Amino acid sequence: MAVKNLDVRGEICPDPLTLTMKEMEGLDPGDHLKVMLDSAMALETISRWAQKAGHRVLEVQEAGPGQWEMTLEKR
Repeated sequence: MAVKNLDVRGEICPDPLTLTMKEMEGLDPGDHLKVMLDSAMALETISRWAQKAGHRVLEVQEAGPGQWEMTLEKR
């Protein structure tokens, strides 16, 4: 299992989702992607997309004021 990191802090919609989707394409099933975010809207959008696409949202944790780290697993 590989773990990749993606920092989309400072990006505006729809870039956080687009960049996450592109990064997930290059992963193998079972790999994890850790996404650093600073947009609550992007957090919601990426989470919703991941579930619809069949991926798992393993964890979402606050990484600082107005920042989150979301861990996705490719299915």
